[in-house]
Amino acid sequence: MLYLWEEAISHPVKMVRIVINPGDESMLKAFYDYMLAIDSDEEDMVFVIALPFMSVVEYSDKVLRYIERQIEYWNDSDKPEDIIFERIDWTPDFTLGSKDNPAQLVVENFNRLAKVIVGGTDMKCSFVFDIEGTQEYEECRFWFEQALSLPFNAQMVWGISDIIGQEQFGDIMSKYPKETTSIYPPINMDEAVEKLAEQAANEDTGDPGANAFRIMLVKLMNSVKKGDAAQTEFYARKCLDMALVNVKKDLNWLSQFVTVYTILYTDRITRKDWDMALYFANKAVESAQMGEGRLEPSLSGRLLGGALLGKASILVHRSGWQEAAEIYKVGADAYSRCKDYLMQAEALRMCGWCREKNHENALAAECYIEGFRLADKLSVELVRHSSYPLLLLKLLESSNYQSSVGKDEIDSVLTRIIGKDWENFLYEYKRNLGKYYELAEQNMDNAATDIH
Repeated sequence: MLYLWEEAISHPVKMVRIVINPGDESMLKAFYDYMLAIDSDEEDMVFVIALPFMSVVEYSDKVLRYIERQIEYWNDSDKPEDIIFERIDWTPDFTLGSKDNPAQLVVENFNRLAKVIVGGTDMKCSFVFDIEGTQEYEECRFWFEQALSLPFNAQMVWGISDIIGQEQFGDIMSKYPKETTSIYPPINMDEAVEKLAEQAANEDTGDPGANAFRIMLVKLMNSVKKGDAAQTEFYARKCLDMALVNVKKDLNWLSQFVTVYTILYTDRITRKDWDMALYFANKAVESAQMGEGRLEPSLSGRLLGGALLGKASILVHRSGWQEAAEIYKVGADAYSRCKDYLMQAEALRMCGWCREKNHENALAAECYIEGFRLADKLSVELVRHSSYPLLLLKLLESSNYQSSVGKDEIDSVLTRIIGKDWENFLYEYKRNLGKYYELAEQNMDNAATDIH
């Protein structure tokens, strides 16, 4: 991939589009990391801007502030002795924008930055936009079109990526054929992962059984991805046979049974084969239950909790609300035993949701209240950056909670873990989810009725 990139930027283009196959996103991320490594073979200066596009109004400002921080890190960080270090004396000029072109602020600043860094050399300065998480692609495309309409420093190149079958920037490439080019790296992620697993097994001779299993598990996952049912069955049997041999010597191998059955029921879910999905989910639960009281609680609780939540999700697809709710509750109890309070709260939230779907609103409120009372066991970071606020929103939307939890208690607890502005935080959390919050239950309803 590096060769293709270097070949592309050796020509007078403004932007290079990297086009990959679905599922190869992790390999692309690895390439970005490689480009950023100060000890890599990449000789040009590269900035990777990992920032989803939000809106035309604010994107340019956020991009410049992102790069400003990266340069501060470069100037202030410790570096290996063999790295030639030159301080970058540059700060963004926020007066260079234009009301007529929202991208001009970035283009003009990057032109100046490229001149500071590589001016007078034969090197290039690349700005690669990693916009994973972008929702508003129409505005995003408009912003990049506006950028390409402006003059670029001859030593500056931008990068963007696309996924085959989900292309977002093909029309831009057609509109600016002289200014842009596309590269198609011959990535075979499945083969690469298998080779890495085999290489690791050859280098690590400490546990031949684990190494052989690891290779077979990768082959199983790749067969599922390809949709090859015969290969999936073959490699699943191989994995289970290996696990059976090893579990007699080490009970921790029970987790590998759960892993294999989880792969199998997930595969069946994608095929909407709910009966077989439930069969394999039950097998995963049975395997996890064997570890109760025999494995470390931190492992056995998470193992069982995960298996139970997987089974419950299948029952949700079949509108089995009551049974799903009961299993989510058992899953919550399993997570409680291993003190994974965030997952316990998530299981309680799903349990409450199923109770609501089964018209058991009082029982649903009990789930939300139980989850709310885990708040003191969670860090502020977990509360703010997880699904836990969804449970809080469900609690506050419930009309049945006030008999057990007063507003004063809610205010006291949430002020302590979120801050005095907790109501604003939850409002913004819900607003940022936007239509996805409103459609979440609708999507679950659709999934539950989409049974053939």
